[in-house]
Amino acid sequence: MSAFLGPIHIWLFEKIKFQENLNKHLIEMATVKGYNKEKLAEVDSVCGVLEEGELADLIDGMNIHGWLQERISIVERRLAYITKSMIEEDQTHFADILEVAKAIGEEKKPKGLITAKEGYTLLEDLLVSGMPCDRVNMVVADDGDSLTWEQTIDIHKQYWDQFDIDVKYYYEIRNAIIEGIFDGSDLSYEKEPANQFTLRKR
Repeated sequence: MSAFLGPIHIWLFEKIKFQENLNKHLIEMATVKGYNKEKLAEVDSVCGVLEEGELADLIDGMNIHGWLQERISIVERRLAYITKSMIEEDQTHFADILEVAKAIGEEKKPKGLITAKEGYTLLEDLLVSGMPCDRVNMVVADDGDSLTWEQTIDIHKQYWDQFDIDVKYYYEIRNAIIEGIFDGSDLSYEKEPANQFTLRKR
């Protein structure tokens, strides 16, 4: 990643903000429903807070990579902590989490018809998957009508392990977001064996 602030850093920060938007909506939902208020009140002190504002005004120009990595860690920890706080009180609260996640995805629905490749690019523009240098997702097949990618490493598990919660919840949340994005579109999303995923024209 470049040592100078550029488009790739802005792109990454937008992904970070997308996940924090999910976190905020989950906290708002939990507050309205009265879920585990004491634990959720501690999310900022336990996990850190994502600053608001323009990236150029916030970032440490002498440590761009490290600054962005820490913000990824913050939003990842926050999602894990929020989820743990809600489901440890009552497992049925997870259905509410998935409902919010799908609604967040629906806000990013593509306008009009898109190809599988365009759908994949949309997901890459939205979902946090570590730093670009981590090379988490790798396209393994693209025939025009479908695109398959492989998740090469589980970049999220470390954050969920910090709070002793199964990372499977993260992937269910991510699936709900993706379902929301492509609901009603001409693309279907499918989980394949061996950590592979496919977008396919219906």
